[in-house]
Amino acid sequence: MTNKIYRFHVDKDCNWFQDGKPITHERIYLYNYQNLSTDDEGDFFIKEGQSKAFVKFEDKPFIVKSLEIEDISNLNLKIQLNDSTQEKLVLESLYFEGNIPYCGVKKGKFIARFSRPALFQLSKAIINRDGAFFIGEKRIK
Repeated sequence: MTNKIYRFHVDKDCNWFQDGKPITHERIYLYNYQNLSTDDEGDFFIKEGQSKAFVKFEDKPFIVKSLEIEDISNLNLKIQLNDSTQEKLVLESLYFEGNIPYCGVKKGKFIARFSRPALFQLSKAIINRDGAFFIGEKRIK
């Protein structure tokens, strides 16, 4: 196991810091997300050319900023992520830790935590049946 130096730190709200200084430029923020990857040990890094800059996340790498219910009967729910991308919510990847929902994003490569507004939007689609929670006919873990 190698000693890794973490050049980036990302707080639970997905605010990025490099060498202790906040990253406020949107294009740098988005560049980091576009080049985010994981190594064999599950550590996150930004790859630029042949070099890797390791990233330490306080929570998960992505945040679901909002959820749009396009068609609940067909389980078509779209999520907007903090990297300005949108994708379909994969219901099989949805789970709760305490009262906080998480889901797989980027084809299952990463995990995203739901923001409070997105949780509120998600709650509109959740049905309680005898103590179990469902979206449509899909049971939520």
